[in-house]
Amino acid sequence: MELFKQSLMIMTLGMGLVFVFLFLVIQGLILAARIIHHFEGVPQEPGRDPVPGSDDGEDSLHAAVIAVAVEIAKSSPHRANKE
Repeated sequence: MELFKQSLMIMTLGMGLVFVFLFLVIQGLILAARIIHHFEGVPQEPGRDPVPGSDDGEDSLHAAVIAVAVEIAKSSPHRANKE
């Protein structure tokens, strides 16, 4: 009978520790979500595109990257063999 009491005590202690651990994890996630929500920027309206011309040169950067890629492809030795 003593063994049965010890097993119930260990089981209760184990389940209690798991419950406390899960409770702390959930509270930590809720706190993290609140902190992240607090520091988020103002959300943009859904479906609204940014103002044209306000991309801070991103289109210019894309054009430059594409131009470099085309030049590399033109000077590639594999391309010279196919012509």
